[in-house]
Order: sequence, then C-alpha cells, then structure tokens
Amino acid sequence: MEEIRFHITVKGIVIYNDQVLILKRVRPSSDGLGYWEMPGGGLEYGETPHLALIRELKEETGLDIKIIKPVYTFTAIRPKYQTVGIGFLCIPTNDQVVISDEHTDYKFVSKEDLREYLDETIYNDIIYTLDEYMKTKEILV
Repeated sequence: MEEIRFHITVKGIVIYNDQVLILKRVRPSSDGLGYWEMPGGGLEYGETPHLALIRELKEETGLDIKIIKPVYTFTAIRPKYQTVGIGFLCIPTNDQVVISDEHTDYKFVSKEDLREYLDETIYNDIIYTLDEYMKTKEILV
C-alpha cells in the first residue's frame, strides 16, 4: 500500500491599522501561488491550531497576536500529499515585524492593494473575511 502524507497548516490574516500583513517567500510556492503569502505554517504533533498559529507568527514575524476567530479553510491535493489549512483573523499586540530567513520582505497592504500581491486563489480565500472585518469595525465605531 502506498503512503499518503497529510499535513495541517494554519494561516493568519493579520490586520493592523486596516492593512493586512503579507510576507514574501525566499522562493515561489511549489503550488504555483507565487512569492507573497499570509504568515503561518504547519502544526507540530500534539499542537492545537491556535497554538501553532501563535508559534508560527512569532517565528516568522516576531509578532505576538490575538486570535479573533477562524475564518476560512482550504485544501490542496497533490499526488501522495494533501494539505488542509485553517485561516484565522488576528491582530498583533505589538508592531515590530522581524522576518525569519524563510522570507525576504513583508508589507502591510490595504485590502484594495492585496490583489496586486496575492495569487487569486489566496485572495479569494480571504477577501470575504476582510469585508466582514471592515463591516464589523464600522458597526462598533
């Protein structure tokens, strides 16, 4: 019987001053999704998705975050390998970004400018979350 690998990953939609944090990878995604991505990474054995996101964001950006809620899921199926992902809406509790050696750059960009940087698949996964966040914010103000 052939071995099928299964991976769970978490991604953060980090919003600061109404802008979204994106990171530029050292190499383009092996899935053809380009250089720019949302911060995050894979769960380690025994880790919850929330703890994995907190750890990954700290490792990749130096940021401490407050997780608001899970907001989307995604699946990537490749030969002998499947990834299931959970995206979380979160806000940083500090603003001192220090990127890891996995990335070469970072930006906080407006919702309108995200389309320039993100692959359409990623953009479509998160745009509804950003719209919901902005509407909720307007109600609270």
